[in-house]
Amino acid sequence: MKLTHASGYSIRVITASTSDAVPLCEVVIDGTGTGKVLQGAVFEAALKWNDEVLLFLTDDVPFEDTLNIYLLDQHLHVADYARMYFMYSTGIFSDMDLTEADTVRFNFLGKKRWTLKLFAEKKFCIPILSDALGVHRSLGLYRRFQRSPSR
Repeated sequence: MKLTHASGYSIRVITASTSDAVPLCEVVIDGTGTGKVLQGAVFEAALKWNDEVLLFLTDDVPFEDTLNIYLLDQHLHVADYARMYFMYSTGIFSDMDLTEADTVRFNFLGKKRWTLKLFAEKKFCIPILSDALGVHRSLGLYRRFQRSPSR
């Protein structure tokens, strides 16, 4: 199934970003809070894919912004999660391209172009070798998406 914009999704900031704490927000669907709390302060995009939603949220930290990417299943459980950041790098999310059915391309960290490919099933990945520089994930052997710099 093709990636499409998921209308009706937004967030409500619960805790703003400070020097001591990461921002937290609640996922809101059609104006109703879901109780699902995620890290992020600025809603960048929500994309529907099969029965899942891909959320892009940033932390709203000038000159060192972080992009949080969540793949949520139909029950809003996190199926996969990754963060993108570099110290002292401007993170502006822009120029999203949904040309391919399972792939989204976007700019972040300066004007660097990134590709995110979704997998219908869990895919085995070697944690240290699977992600590009600037992509941060918890340790795990299986992924539902992979991010890499575009060529």
